[in-house]
Amino acid sequence: MLAALHADFLKIKRKWFWLLVFLGPFGVIALQMVNYGVRYDYLVQGSTDVWQDLLMNVNGFVTLALLLGISILASQIASIEHQQNSWKHLLSLPIKRRVVFSSKFFILLFMLFLSCILLFIGTILLGIGLGFSPSSMPLFDIFKNSFYPLLAGLPILALQTWLSITIDNQAIPLTIGIFGTIAPNFARNIPEWFIWKWPTLTGDNEPMWYVIAGLMLGAVILLIGVIDFEKRDVK
Repeated sequence: MLAALHADFLKIKRKWFWLLVFLGPFGVIALQMVNYGVRYDYLVQGSTDVWQDLLMNVNGFVTLALLLGISILASQIASIEHQQNSWKHLLSLPIKRRVVFSSKFFILLFMLFLSCILLFIGTILLGIGLGFSPSSMPLFDIFKNSFYPLLAGLPILALQTWLSITIDNQAIPLTIGIFGTIAPNFARNIPEWFIWKWPTLTGDNEPMWYVIAGLMLGAVILLIGVIDFEKRDVK
């Protein structure tokens, strides 16, 4: 696994993927900088909890950036092998197929986790920069706002990794990912089983429910993807 991870890191070392990792959280924070810069008095005056209001405003863009990031990154990482027609050569090496598949997943997870860290730091710096009191800073709420959507979205990450690796035409997994991203924003009564809704952490359940469900279902979909990939004929 370490050798596979190292090889995948080398493949993306000079790619633009890392720009997207930084662009996601930077874009979310930058939008709120503009938002507060234009409407500071309206957003702050009369607010009973400026930090919670800030988190609410940030959260409105986190899910969109996360889900689009998952779809694009999964597609681009798989495209490296598809475009070079290197799957057959890669799988002829003395390395298990499940390791190859899992390596792609964990590379994606690492990049998204890094984005969450940047979002966490960026939210704190934004709040302090806006003059909010550090003593009343809700660190745990900022942590939840930064990391819970990713944990709840693990089934989507596993699914997009699976689809991107096993389907040559990347328009298909990208279309599925984009549709899943925008659907919760236009369908009010979308059912709880719709996994693209989970990262919003909104619904009839507590946020922790979506995190636990995301971890469990993410592991199941990852396992199914690995099993399917091991049985496929690679051209």
